[in-house]
Amino acid sequence: MSHYFDPQTSLAIDIIKNSKNIVAFCGAGLSTESGIPDFRSSGGLWSQYDPAKYADYNVFLKNPEYYWELERKFGKIFLKAKPNNGHKSLVKLEKKGKLKAIITQNMDNLQQSA
Repeated sequence: MSHYFDPQTSLAIDIIKNSKNIVAFCGAGLSTESGIPDFRSSGGLWSQYDPAKYADYNVFLKNPEYYWELERKFGKIFLKAKPNNGHKSLVKLEKKGKLKAIITQNMDNLQQSA
């Protein structure tokens, strides 16, 4: 069974097949397929919550309820989320000895769960 891939995808496949040391740089987009919203898109979390309020320690001291409201929302989303094909593909590359490191700011733990 043969597959047709566009030229860019075919090139990416060839590069991965011929690589020995791969490093993956992953961001929020990796986990959006798992139901975890990103931060900066038009429907992202910062469109619903003001990052200046959420990420400021002094604001937290004045109004910790605001911070914990968002943390509870995150917690519920994270508990429901499952690793997606992107996470699983990275695991396959790691098991083949090709993927040497993953650099990410993601805090959803999905890559470790995959």
